Amino acid sequence: ISHPAPPFPPASFGAMVHARAGSRQPRVASSRFAVGFAALGLAATASYAGLRGFIAGAPAPLAESNELTFVTPLSSGDFALMYCPGGRRSSQVARMAGYEGKPGGKPRVQEDAPPAAEKKVKLRPGEETEPMQFDRVAKKTKWLKSLKGKFQPVGPKPWETHRFTKVCIQVRLKAKQAANTKIINQVVEELRRISGMHPRVVRAKHNVAPFGWRKGDKCGVAVTIFGPKMYDFLERLNTIILPRIRDFEGLIPNSFDNFGNFWMGFQNQEPFKELDELIDNRELVHGFDLGILNSCQTQPDGLALMKKFGFPFGEPRAQKAPKRKKSYVKMRPV
Repeated sequence: ISHPAPPFPPASFGAMVHARAGSRQPRVASSRFAVGFAALGLAATASYAGLRGFIAGAPAPLAESNELTFVTPLSSGDFALMYCPGGRRSSQVARMAGYEGKPGGKPRVQEDAPPAAEKKVKLRPGEETEPMQFDRVAKKTKWLKSLKGKFQPVGPKPWETHRFTKVCIQVRLKAKQAANTKIINQVVEELRRISGMHPRVVRAKHNVAPFGWRKGDKCGVAVTIFGPKMYDFLERLNTIILPRIRDFEGLIPNSFDNFGNFWMGFQNQEPFKELDELIDNRELVHGFDLGILNSCQTQPDGLALMKKFGFPFGEPRAQKAPKRKKSYVKMRPV
């Protein structure tokens, strides 16, 4: 049975007994002992009779009050009123719905909601974020400056001007292709015309099953360009080779490694103008792997160096999620 809260404050937080008017028995004195004894009697009577109280009003997060009022009959024929004021900020239903505000307060808008926590990006093995790269460069700079002159290692330093160091061009061949002398001679001649230097035949350092390579066997041809020939090749790459690529939309900014080196590939020999004369004597259509190495130590520095040189870059591609190894699950017989 629900009953509105009385207009007067209760005598105590636990309970208060109010005798109904017209009772024949004498009125109980307002003392702590009498109130406590009456409260225990009310609880015992309510549990014996099977009576239950409920919340008066809708349990909404913005309800005016969540006070409880119980009316219980006594054994003497009178009625007792037990009043419990609300002590919580919001009802249980409101808290379960996600409202933690005080009843009667301003409702929470979507804009006022707390910002969602940023999702942690899972990095691939060996991959570094930009803060990790700059932190690595700062530690290396501090370590190099702590060394004396003759003990400093040879090579570019982080505080030096960024520049290109070398260009690597290589052609990977399968085992049967590398065993063919005509194909090897064709690839050697093509790289010699592209780079202006005589390339070298590369042998496998270990076994690779997808390509059928065995340790010590021929696996491809490679050449490395330095100095003025390197800058001459970079100019031809930017002005002649890249525009001849079919459906070219710019270089991919995601193709840099952790140290700012750029890597790309060509599917065939079409972009290279120097190889148009050899199209009739071609034994194999193959691709090229190209690497532009520099003295930068981070991806942003490598990208800025290449843009300053004049290389066109397009929109970055969305990276694929790293593949997870499927765990072996043993199926149980039904």
